[in-house]
Amino acid sequence: MAEPSADHFSRRVTLKDVAAKAKLSIASVSLALRDHPRLPEKTRKRVKRIAAKLGYAPDPALSALAAHRSRVRVFRDFSVISLVSNWTTHEAWINRPSAQQFLAGATARARELGYSLQHLWAQKDGASPGRFSRILNARGIRGLILAPFEDPDKPFPLDWKSFSVVTVERANPYSQFHHLVPNHYEDLLLCWEHLRKRGFNRVGLAVRRDLAIRCSHQWEAAHDYAQSHSDIPLEPVPTLELSPESQVDEIRHWIRTYRPQVVIGRCENFIEAAEAEGLRIPEDIGFVSLNIIDDVPGAAGIDQHRDVMGATAIDVLNSLLQRNQRGLQPSAIGTQVDGTWHEGSTLSKTAPGAAKKPRRPARKKRPGV
Repeated sequence: MAEPSADHFSRRVTLKDVAAKAKLSIASVSLALRDHPRLPEKTRKRVKRIAAKLGYAPDPALSALAAHRSRVRVFRDFSVISLVSNWTTHEAWINRPSAQQFLAGATARARELGYSLQHLWAQKDGASPGRFSRILNARGIRGLILAPFEDPDKPFPLDWKSFSVVTVERANPYSQFHHLVPNHYEDLLLCWEHLRKRGFNRVGLAVRRDLAIRCSHQWEAAHDYAQSHSDIPLEPVPTLELSPESQVDEIRHWIRTYRPQVVIGRCENFIEAAEAEGLRIPEDIGFVSLNIIDDVPGAAGIDQHRDVMGATAIDVLNSLLQRNQRGLQPSAIGTQVDGTWHEGSTLSKTAPGAAKKPRRPARKKRPGV
């Protein structure tokens, strides 16, 4: 067996070595490697060059210990995290059941890590983005979670370089923030999986156009894929896209024209439209919601686990704060949260007219021996 080389036993380069070479204190080197704004950018770059030349790499065990200590004692200059909504009214987003579930999950996780979480409405007292940025800085807030934008294409020009940011969707002007989104594509395929098992072969998709755009038309893409890759004969139903103020008459016309057995939906007024057509749910037509949290009570469909999204947002933001990563990131990074199936009262166990499995004849009892 070959003897280990001398390099195998070489001493790990430490912060002390980098500090000696840079003629700085160990604390200053640590700040420089974490891109702390307390040090000039020129100094930070010089320290990084020296560290790279010496072959410095953090000790994983020490990093883990530091992370543990940071959970116990969060630094005072960013101990408050703000959940920011920028809708036209204070209640427009935060009063939604999904928002309340997100807030509960985020609040619990923030408390575990030693943070306090505050919901702030960016337009309070008519504040401009510039003024709101100054308010956040005056309060010492360094970490922001951005609620979904009311208009995902509209810029929200805060002083981003001052904050570590996570968004609760991929807002178009700020796609380079770390973002969290439901896994819309897999969620819809999960709906199809349950519908196939029950024998449904005429499945419609009805979605609000603005919501479809927000999720990059992943629902429609998954629906088309499911219909074109089915192992049972299907009767395809064209997707119905509706305006935010969906009209009952439009839905009724679509139901009459294509007569779906079940509708996967993310829109308002479907239940009302079906009842106006004299259809019973789920006996005559089934309904599957892509977001049961914000839909009609008792709906079958997808639980998006917004509480898990809230907790995950805090974990990601905590990581950004610890590494002092502020503003837009070099590349877009996102986290998808898979939903799970929720059995509700709006879907029958079998499709209307679905063939039932023949019952096996009962076994004759054998005489005792």
